[in-house]
Amino acid sequence: MAAYGDGWLFERRGVWYAEHYHRGQRIRESLKTTDRTVAEKRLTALRRQRERGTYQDPMARRLAVDELLDDLLVHLSVRGAGSKAKSTLRAVREELGFIVARELETAAVERAAKAWLKDGKAPATVNRRLELLRQAYRLAARRTPPKVAAVPHIPLLKVQNARQGFLSGQEIERLLAALPNEDVRDFVEWGGWTGMRPGEIRQMTWAMVDLQAKTLNLDPRAAKTRKGRVIALEGPLWTIVERRLAHRRLGIPLVFHREAKGNLGQPVQDYRKAFASAVKTAGLRRGILPYDLRRSALRNMVRAGVDVSVAMKISGHRTRSTFDRYNIVDEEDIRAAVTKTAAFVKGAKAKP
Repeated sequence: MAAYGDGWLFERRGVWYAEHYHRGQRIRESLKTTDRTVAEKRLTALRRQRERGTYQDPMARRLAVDELLDDLLVHLSVRGAGSKAKSTLRAVREELGFIVARELETAAVERAAKAWLKDGKAPATVNRRLELLRQAYRLAARRTPPKVAAVPHIPLLKVQNARQGFLSGQEIERLLAALPNEDVRDFVEWGGWTGMRPGEIRQMTWAMVDLQAKTLNLDPRAAKTRKGRVIALEGPLWTIVERRLAHRRLGIPLVFHREAKGNLGQPVQDYRKAFASAVKTAGLRRGILPYDLRRSALRNMVRAGVDVSVAMKISGHRTRSTFDRYNIVDEEDIRAAVTKTAAFVKGAKAKP
């Protein structure tokens, strides 16, 4: 006979049930067997799960994937990232939301990914959906109490989507000269020198700028990585700051702002059309995008001899692997490497 704290068995219409307490709540659940010996073993297994902290009550076992996604949205919304995820998760709900969370199998995930690809979705888009699904499960497993006992294997697609576009210093000068709006031009030039993300530049305020020390103290809330950093305002950066000071307006905290629809002090939001027009006017190759300036800045810093760790602090990269994706090697780099190697070998042969 099991002790009171371990739970006990009772029979109903030939099927054995367990009755026990979990977190002060009285729970009755079917053991799905007509054999008492099997029922006793399953009751013992339930006790061990409670001791290990892996037990889930019957309600949690019936929890749908949809509810895990709801929890994830709340989690992201608190951190200011829920709006984008909401639209991305809509497709996940349609394909997998009705499935009981603990019964989700890898095969079902792969079928959903195949269906999305068949609908014409890009592999990167499919991966974004799968990453959010995986994040929802990991969050549920970390809950107190946990909502799922295990995180299913959710494989991602192999994607080779790293862009290879970059601009030389002369090309950036031609691009800037082709931008008629001086506010947008300052915004673009700042990105070309620092490699900062457009979203970070957009949120720069005068409160972050120390004019006496000539430094930018980027607020962690404005950084994608949520880590602040300091950038020295020297050379062309200080020149841009001086131009922005001439455009500074009372009551407008932003460093980079523009007039939009007759309203002053608006953030420099969507400037892709102006950028594309400038690319065409400057005679640059097709397909150049604003984000290519980030790659260009990093490449130029490394080629100029700036230490990689310093370049990462300026651009805001946290890992070397991600930074290396942007540090593009092109044909001229390879040509220079071969020339240097040949000169070295020739010099070595000339020595006695």
